[in-house]
Amino acid sequence: MARRPGPVTRERRLQGISAWLDKPDSLAAEFAAGEVPQRIRTFSQAAPDDLVAALDLLGRVKDVAIVVHGPRGCAAALAGSAPHAHWAVTGLDQRDTIMGNEGVVERAVLSLVRRHKPKAVFVVTTPVVAINSDDGRDSVLSLTDELGIPVQLVRTDGFRSRIAATGYDAACQALLTLVPPVPGRTQDSLVNLLARDEALAREAAALLAGSGLEVNVLPAGADAAAFDRAGRARLSVCLDPEATGAFAAGLEAAHGVPVLHAPPPIGFAATRRWVEAIGVSSSTSWPGLSRPPVAAGAVRGGPDKPGHDGEGTPAANLEGIRIHLALPPDAGFATAVLIQELGGTVATLTVEHIDKTHTEALEAFTRTGATLHVASGQPFELVNLLRTQKPDLFAGAPDLAALAAAAGVPAVGLTPASLIGWRGAARLAERARAAVRNPAFVRRLAAAPSAYSAGWLRRSPDWHVKQEVR
Repeated sequence: MARRPGPVTRERRLQGISAWLDKPDSLAAEFAAGEVPQRIRTFSQAAPDDLVAALDLLGRVKDVAIVVHGPRGCAAALAGSAPHAHWAVTGLDQRDTIMGNEGVVERAVLSLVRRHKPKAVFVVTTPVVAINSDDGRDSVLSLTDELGIPVQLVRTDGFRSRIAATGYDAACQALLTLVPPVPGRTQDSLVNLLARDEALAREAAALLAGSGLEVNVLPAGADAAAFDRAGRARLSVCLDPEATGAFAAGLEAAHGVPVLHAPPPIGFAATRRWVEAIGVSSSTSWPGLSRPPVAAGAVRGGPDKPGHDGEGTPAANLEGIRIHLALPPDAGFATAVLIQELGGTVATLTVEHIDKTHTEALEAFTRTGATLHVASGQPFELVNLLRTQKPDLFAGAPDLAALAAAAGVPAVGLTPASLIGWRGAARLAERARAAVRNPAFVRRLAAAPSAYSAGWLRRSPDWHVKQEVR
């Protein structure tokens, strides 16, 4: 039986790129022209692959079990990101990869079902399985009939795509099978909030308090009941399109649930637009108000705002501070706007990848004059950039913030969840000011020998980034 292909890679589907360092103007022009040449790295220090992304998303779903079909090491991502999930690994060794190991998938699935009674089982393939083409598809098909629950194959291979988010697409395809068809049963007050991080969803759901909307959060932390309701929702809202955009698109195609395409509620203007857009798109009546209650209350002097002039204009809390920002693409572009709202300057924005879904935000970002750095798992490039550009502050993922602090740059660890809404703006302003005012700790860290030799550091940050030649 011919092996079915996995999901189309982000490079092919969305013209995604994973390597770039320059002003964003020329990249925006390439996307506008519809011709985006691929860039590659002649040396890549470390980067997650699509297997890691798929396991990260699947491991956050309740009532399911996961079989990692490959060597034991391939399941390490689950041990870190989803220690409480129900999972097993087939543990292929050298002999298995050459001679095959018939029945290993069936035994793993049956063992998990017997012990944990899941509502579905996902069999995730790995690079080793992709190479020898023994993906266990026949076993999966027979087990679905035998067990009476979905047993889905999730294809990842670690080498077709340089963008790890391709693994999210594979996971979303499988998760869509958990949503049953419910023709003609739309629930007007129900809104799907789609996120891979429960904390992100909780912060966003709090913005809708008092609206009369029922929020259905998935796939992160979702149980079978949440997936049962998903097809009846009036609207789906992606909080992190990088991870859940494919799930939203699938809900729209298969169940007719429209998707709200709006930047995340990060920053003053974006938060107001986000809340109001949901109210309009869901045809919600906001009793007694001409606008959503949360937005109106916060703009008119609410305690969530770090500083304002009574008319809703944010005070310049980050005046004179040049910031290197590093976040996922949608959150990163939105936070760049927030920094400007607070009076600060974005020197550089580091994101994991860029594709055509980001073209509008990318075009707006060109007007900041900042540098765009597209990289995932490239600490050498980041350290080199920080030494070259010498920003006043680094703000980004906690692991990268630790790296920046070791390089002597005051740093603030951020997650998208910590930036949501007006409270998120307050957190950013307060923590950024505190870090800049107290640089003694990072100065001491910087006195330690660098992890990189002088020869490495003499190279430009984009030394290894080249345009692909075909």
